[in-house]
Amino acid sequence: MRQFLFIYILLICSNVQAQYISGVVTEGQTGKPLYPVSVINVSTQQTVYTNQTGAFTIPANEGHQLVFSMVGYAEQRKYISAELMQNGIKIALPVKRFELEEFVLRPKYTPYQLDSIRRRSTYKRALAWERSNSIMSPVSFIADRISKKSRTRLAFQRNFVKWESERFIDTRYTPELVSSLTGLTGDSLGHFMNAYPMEYDYARNATELELKMWIRHHYRLWMKNPVIHLTDSLNQTKPLE
Repeated sequence: MRQFLFIYILLICSNVQAQYISGVVTEGQTGKPLYPVSVINVSTQQTVYTNQTGAFTIPANEGHQLVFSMVGYAEQRKYISAELMQNGIKIALPVKRFELEEFVLRPKYTPYQLDSIRRRSTYKRALAWERSNSIMSPVSFIADRISKKSRTRLAFQRNFVKWESERFIDTRYTPELVSSLTGLTGDSLGHFMNAYPMEYDYARNATELELKMWIRHHYRLWMKNPVIHLTDSLNQTKPLE
């Protein structure tokens, strides 16, 4: 008798453990079936996936918790009740909305470029001025060529281009870079840079590696006869900035 009772209890427990719950998962906005949604029974750690119709079936009992998740959708959780065990689950996953932090996109200018922009803004009228070349106004044509004001403006424009070039060179051919590559400091550093000025076109087009190779090459020339270079650099009028 006890054996039959024990077997009966096992059958009851087996039937309890063998319960399943079914359901359908849809998209919250459109109501269309979602596939493949991950359905996890948190209580048993069993996992199944919805099929192409959004349907699923998973072992579960009353009181268990199911988690529904899919990339791009907000996770949903559901506790199993007796009603759900009988009627099944219908659940809709809302689309997950991502909110990015606000930022302002600005061009990344170098300090030289920012300074150059400010200088051009300051002197834009003088830089925009053009000498008259019209033969229809011979008086203006001649006046522009003999006017002291016109000559001053033209000279300023030419010098402005030269100044801008020198400032740009100074951003690449720097005392700090030269010193780090050669070990020169103080007056020796200034004499070296005056003895070997860098051309604007080279400073504009050279890569970082080419720039360093240029400095090392001229430093080797400097070391062959630094006295001669020192004399030459003293005759240069451009000071080290």
